Amino acid sequence: RMSGSVKALQRWLVLVACLRVLSVYLGIFMPEKFKTQLFDLRPDLVTPMLGRLFSAWTTVTCVLCLLCARNPTNKAIYTATLSSFVVALAFFIPEIVVYKTVSWKKGLNPLIVASVSTLWMGLGFNYYTRDVPHLKSN
Repeated sequence: RMSGSVKALQRWLVLVACLRVLSVYLGIFMPEKFKTQLFDLRPDLVTPMLGRLFSAWTTVTCVLCLLCARNPTNKAIYTATLSSFVVALAFFIPEIVVYKTVSWKKGLNPLIVASVSTLWMGLGFNYYTRDVPHLKSN
């Protein structure tokens, strides 16, 4: 039987995956809105190809979230999912602070999601990947 913490993580990851589907849709089908909804300070730098590339990456991270939500005790999937949140932070922080293509207002939501996810999954790494599988077998 899974603990409440495991169920909460699973629900969080499904929610994050759903939010990412919206970004994928915008990047592919509404590139003009994608430009202004995310890269609001420099929409002139956002090409249709960048929108599609961003959507492809976001689709991969969406799949990772769903795989991890399905099996949060799988160390390889857990690590890949956690890494995707670290990469998101490594992408958005410089875009906001260094390159100034994203405003704090528009970048806040992705930063919150990536930060909460990174902290939760980072701090819970041993619990979810080592302790929970052991608890399930007893």
